[in-house]
Amino acid sequence: MTTSAIESQVRTHYPQALPAAAFRKQVFGWLENELGMALSNVLLATSICADDIVFITDDAGNVETQHATKELLGPFDMGGLAGLPFAGKTGMTAFAHHVPDHGAACIVYGPHIGMTNTGEFGKVLRLGQHEESSACGALGVAIKHFQASADYEPVLDMDDAQEALLEQRLKPYLAQILAAQNPMQAASEAAYSIIHDLILRYVVAVKAQFRCEQIALVGVVIVNTSPGHEDYIDLRHTSVLRLADL
Repeated sequence: MTTSAIESQVRTHYPQALPAAAFRKQVFGWLENELGMALSNVLLATSICADDIVFITDDAGNVETQHATKELLGPFDMGGLAGLPFAGKTGMTAFAHHVPDHGAACIVYGPHIGMTNTGEFGKVLRLGQHEESSACGALGVAIKHFQASADYEPVLDMDDAQEALLEQRLKPYLAQILAAQNPMQAASEAAYSIIHDLILRYVVAVKAQFRCEQIALVGVVIVNTSPGHEDYIDLRHTSVLRLADL
């Protein structure tokens, strides 16, 4: 499928989504303007899925891993399965302590969802494989558990704690996920709401620990496409929190 056809399919459900490189350029410009400082003095934290297909690309569209950005410091990784900030308040406190003197903080957060070359959301063809697989896989597992039994209750398993906690967070959204035409899309929307609320909660809870005056928040849904095509980012939220006002 051509790049224009991929983009058309993405924008059927995410009309404002941008190719990852264009998104990166736009957000970096916004950060410099809003924070009033060089990006080299801004510490980045991410709360995105641990999945290996969640990438950041440079301005030329070259793939870099989520742990390699050239402009910002970091990142400090807060996320786990589905992008939930499993590092919690302790992780947010550690991040707060790492912000450079006279610098600022930025947190990029949100879930991801795959899209096949035929435009099906919730699956993706991964590099080196010949069959499509679930994306986000952790949300897919939760959906299967919810679909299997109307009385399903997640039970904390210390050997699979993140999945159990993810399902507990998703449980209030159970009805709308199961009623949706595409449960994976509904689950990713629910995950975004959960992540957004948790990030705000943790920032407020540990605000006294931050060694800076400003925290930029960037909420997204990442749309992963097949190898050879750029991923897309649907921007959901931008704001700069002034710690003195919290």
